[in-house]
Amino acid sequence: MEVVAIILAAGKGKRMNSDLPKPLHRIAGKTLMNWLEVSLDEVKITNKIYVLGHQSEKLIKAIGTTDYVIQEPQLGTGHAVNLTKDKIKNHESIIIIAYADTPFVPSDKIKKMISQIKNGYDISILGFLASNPKGYGRIVKNGNEVIKIVEEVDTDDKTKKINLCNSGILAGRACDIYNYLNKVKKSSNGEFFLTDIISICVKDGSKVGLVSSSEEDLIGINDREDLSQAELIIQNRLRTQHMKNGVTMLDPKSVYIDASSKIQKDVTIEPNVFIGANVEIQSKTIIKSFSYLEDCFIGRKCSIGPFARVRPETEILENVKIGNFVEIKKSKINDNSKVNHLTYIGDTTIGTSSNIGAGTITCNYDGEQKHKTNIGNHVFIGSNVALVAPINIKDNSIVGAGSTLTKDVEENLIAVERSKQKEFKRRKKN
Repeated sequence: MEVVAIILAAGKGKRMNSDLPKPLHRIAGKTLMNWLEVSLDEVKITNKIYVLGHQSEKLIKAIGTTDYVIQEPQLGTGHAVNLTKDKIKNHESIIIIAYADTPFVPSDKIKKMISQIKNGYDISILGFLASNPKGYGRIVKNGNEVIKIVEEVDTDDKTKKINLCNSGILAGRACDIYNYLNKVKKSSNGEFFLTDIISICVKDGSKVGLVSSSEEDLIGINDREDLSQAELIIQNRLRTQHMKNGVTMLDPKSVYIDASSKIQKDVTIEPNVFIGANVEIQSKTIIKSFSYLEDCFIGRKCSIGPFARVRPETEILENVKIGNFVEIKKSKINDNSKVNHLTYIGDTTIGTSSNIGAGTITCNYDGEQKHKTNIGNHVFIGSNVALVAPINIKDNSIVGAGSTLTKDVEENLIAVERSKQKEFKRRKKN
C-alpha cells in the first residue's frame, strides 16, 4: 500500500529570531528536516510532500526534487494539509502528517500508526505524557477511546490537568482525511485546525487510534532554548551509541560529536573535544583534551592533541602524533610521522617517519594563491622553520632550526639558512 508523508513547514518561526528558516536549523550537524527524513526513509515512504510558506525559496533549494505546495496565505494546519489534495492521486493511500520542527519521531511509532490504519482505525494520532502539559493540545479519552483533542486556549480547569498531549502527528487514508477536512470550520482567529478532524471522526462513528511515544522523541522546536534541548538529547544518544560500540569517553558530557562522524572501537576521547562533520577516527587512537576535528580522516594508533586543530581535507595515517597547539589543514601525514607542537601544516604532504619541529610553518599562501609543500620520508625539520611553498624537502634530509627556505632540498642533504650572529658592546649607563 502506498504511504505518503505530508510535512508541514510553512510557519514563520518568529520565536527563533533568525534569518534562517526554522526547518534548516541544525542539530548535531543535520537540519531539522534531515532528522525527520531519516525516520520517514526507514518507514519506506512512497512520496514526501512539503507544505512551504515563509522563506519558501530557501526551503525549496534544501529539499531538492521533493514535491511541495506553497501555503499562502497561511490559514492553519488543516488548510495546509488540504492544499496537498491534488498531489495525491490514489485516495486509498495512507497519509502520515508530520512537522518539520518535530524532528525525532521514531520510525517504529510511525509504523504502528500505519498498522492501526490497516487494521480498521480511520485516524491514528501520536501522543505523549508531558511533564508539563502547558501549551500542548490535550488528548481527551473516554475509557480507552479517543474522543477529541482540546487546544490549550480552549481548555477548562479539568482539561488543563490532562497530561496526555498531542504531538500533532497523525495518520489516515487520504480519502478519510480530506473528507474530514472539508467539515472543519474556521476558528475564531480565522484558521482551520487539523486537530478538529478527531472530534469529527468520532461523531461520524469512526475509530481513532492512539500510539504513544516519549516526550523526548516528540520535542518540538519553537525557539533557541528548544533547539539547545534537542541538541542535548541527540548528543546524549550519540555518545551512548559510540560508547556501546567500544569508544571510551572520559567525560562524555563535554564531548560534542556530529551525527555524520564515524568512530571505531577502542578509540579514547578525553574531555572537551569537538568532533565535527565527516570525521572518521580509526581504532586505538586517542583524541586528547581541547582538540577540534572536522572533515578529516584519523588512522589507527594515532595521538591527537591536546589543543590540536585538524581542519577539512586532512588525512592522518597510522601511528602519527599530532601534538599540542598544532593546526593541520588540507594535508596528508603518512605513517609514523610526528608534528609535536606549536606548528602550522597547510596544503602539505609529509612522508613516513618524519619529524616536524616546534614552531614550523608551511607558508602556503602568497596573498593570492595557495601552494603545496612536499616533505619526504625520514625528514627532520628543526624548530622555528619557515618553508615557503611551493617547495620540496626530499627523503632523508635535515633542515636546521631557524631556517627560512624558499628552494627545494635534495635527498640526504642538510639545509641551513640563518643570518650571521653579530655582537656589539653595550653602552655603559651614566
